[in-house]
Amino acid sequence: MPYILNTPSQIKEMLEVVGLHSLEELFSHLPPSVRIKGHLSLPSGLSEEELIRVVKRLAKKNKSLSNFNSFLGGGIYPHYIPSPLNHLIGRAEFYTAYTPYQAEASQGILQAIFEYQTYICLLTGMEVSNASLYDGATSLAEAVLMSLRIKKRSKVLVCESIHPEYRATLRTYLKGSDFLVEEIKFNRYGFLDLDILKEKIDDEVACLCIQSPNFFGLIEDLESISEVVKGKEILVILVTNPVSLAILKEPAKLGVDIVCGEGQILGRACAWGGETFGWLATKRDYLRQLPGRIVGKTIDREGKESFCLTLQTREQHIRREKATSNICSNHSLNAIAGAIYLSLLGKEGLKKVALYSLNLAHYLYQCLQDIKEIKLVFPSSFFNEFVWQVNDSYQVWEVLYRKNIIPGLILEKFYPQLKDCILSSCTEIKTKEEIDDFVRCLKEVIR
Repeated sequence: MPYILNTPSQIKEMLEVVGLHSLEELFSHLPPSVRIKGHLSLPSGLSEEELIRVVKRLAKKNKSLSNFNSFLGGGIYPHYIPSPLNHLIGRAEFYTAYTPYQAEASQGILQAIFEYQTYICLLTGMEVSNASLYDGATSLAEAVLMSLRIKKRSKVLVCESIHPEYRATLRTYLKGSDFLVEEIKFNRYGFLDLDILKEKIDDEVACLCIQSPNFFGLIEDLESISEVVKGKEILVILVTNPVSLAILKEPAKLGVDIVCGEGQILGRACAWGGETFGWLATKRDYLRQLPGRIVGKTIDREGKESFCLTLQTREQHIRREKATSNICSNHSLNAIAGAIYLSLLGKEGLKKVALYSLNLAHYLYQCLQDIKEIKLVFPSSFFNEFVWQVNDSYQVWEVLYRKNIIPGLILEKFYPQLKDCILSSCTEIKTKEEIDDFVRCLKEVIR
């Protein structure tokens, strides 16, 4: 991609405006582990074409997930993608459409987004959904900001069993503010510790953030949790897997106020962490606190059904002090893909996806249960992923990787207390033969 370099004088001028003296000072907040030390390991004096060839050679060293028998989960999951889906979203009307400001020229994409919102409401039992967000992590952060505006309180309670990257994103959003984030530990069974929750509740708590199925795959007792916090008028924010809602009770019936999560699961690939979109739904009472925008259905002056942007919370459209979010775009293409995915599968199809995923994960769980060197860390009340423990997990993982098997996600990086623990997942595309092959190879490695 052509690149125009800023001159030293331009860089100096920009740094002076923000009160800094060097680029090193500008990037000082970044941890050393993610910063480039020295120069890139590339030959000097390359033309753009030569550089592209070098980078392509480097890229070929990567391995595709399709080359592995993978049991990775942890927020991004490989599901069956119906063949018509990519053909449909590849149409120019969807693929290149920008924000549909002109309703008279954008009825198709507006209706598609409206249908997406409808599907999200049907899945969650909620009354309103926005037109999507960036990803699951930002949807949680936006849900928390919603609760702080609604309750006008200063404290946020977050379960430690929520995806660690979601929690990190939330802290980034709230950094520099006066809001306080407190984490609630999980108990020895992997569930939210209700005793700790009760201790942390006070009049300054705006919301409780919980994930179910949680990061360990466990299904939390949402009704009991909601009963604990409702006496203090604390909002309950749920992060969830939308596929699990095909077989679990709707969050709206469990005392939940705001539901959000990752949409990659609905018909998008796992490419480099997923083609993501965030989704968020809530009660009608909180309609005007939703981030992003909402598409509504109405009747035009000729009496025909039509669609338009009913609510826009972007600060350039309304008074700045009334704006609810600085997210000024979203991942509409992926959200529309999610709607097409749900329409192609239908209610029964999505239920089958959920049941196959659950049954295959529980089959793997039972297989590991028969290996004496394996410890199953938490109970079996999980959806499609679970945690197991083996001595020298890093070495076991590496040996299996060389056999083109990815056993799952090593958890110690995120949870030091879960030493030698691995999170494994199954979806409906996993076969019994692939599970049996994994179990056989695992036995060979650890014995």
